[in-house]
Amino acid sequence: MAKKKVLLMGKAHSGKTSMRSIIFANYLARDTTRLSPTLDVEHHHVRFLGDLVLNLWDCGGQDAFYESYFERDRETIFRGVELLIYVFDIESETPEKDFDHFCGVLEAIEENSPDARIFLLIHKMDLVAEEDREAILEDRKQLIEESCLSCGVENFQCFGTSIWDETLYKAWSEIVTNLIPNIRLLEAHLNKFCGICDADEVVLFERATFLVISQAQAGSGPDDGLLEDGPGATPSSSLMDHPGDTNGSHDNTGMSPSHPNGEDAGGETGVPNSVDAMTAAGSSGGLPNPGLG
Repeated sequence: MAKKKVLLMGKAHSGKTSMRSIIFANYLARDTTRLSPTLDVEHHHVRFLGDLVLNLWDCGGQDAFYESYFERDRETIFRGVELLIYVFDIESETPEKDFDHFCGVLEAIEENSPDARIFLLIHKMDLVAEEDREAILEDRKQLIEESCLSCGVENFQCFGTSIWDETLYKAWSEIVTNLIPNIRLLEAHLNKFCGICDADEVVLFERATFLVISQAQAGSGPDDGLLEDGPGATPSSSLMDHPGDTNGSHDNTGMSPSHPNGEDAGGETGVPNSVDAMTAAGSSGGLPNPGLG
């Protein structure tokens, strides 16, 4: 069983625990207001795609905790990290302090886990006026890039996110696919499967979270079609407001035949003749295991 250490960090009240609860514990976006701030470090083991276990470290963002992370617990926190997710609050009133902590995290990661992949989420974008979002997001990305380069970090990915729309799922889908062994082999098989089915598009979802593992389109490789244009083809506020188990314990090991919006793929999802790969996989022997375990 493959176990991957994932650090989830960011200043207090940046939205770390809310996004984790929505993705992995089936919280509704509107219910995250009752979540308490994370104290110190909370550990969560999430089984994903059968044999992949995410060892998720949700790190509290108060200043006192960062002092502990950087000094007493430096090696414990930052050693053996497979992936770092750092969350920025777009409306933070202390951006300079935020970037100071961020640079400290980057230095500790480079020192203890130099091969860790880095993902940066500029969160709560729904609080920015729609007409200003693109400009403000690009401006913040530029500041983040400058901070990364000043710390000697060149490889990272940055996303604007909100718990109220599909951006959260798009970002986390990209993140988790980086933890799947042999993902390129899986993508190749999915493209072949798309051709065999004569489908316009095939999408592979993880059953419990509805994160997109891979997708293929006829005549081309995977792109973001479903994640951006399909009016019901990706988890959005409609999915985040579905009733669900909120105790955080569920089995993520299988596949589901249903579309994340509650429609069968190929139905009224904005994607004609689209086949949910999970449905077909369950009926025809399916796609190969992506090299887990």
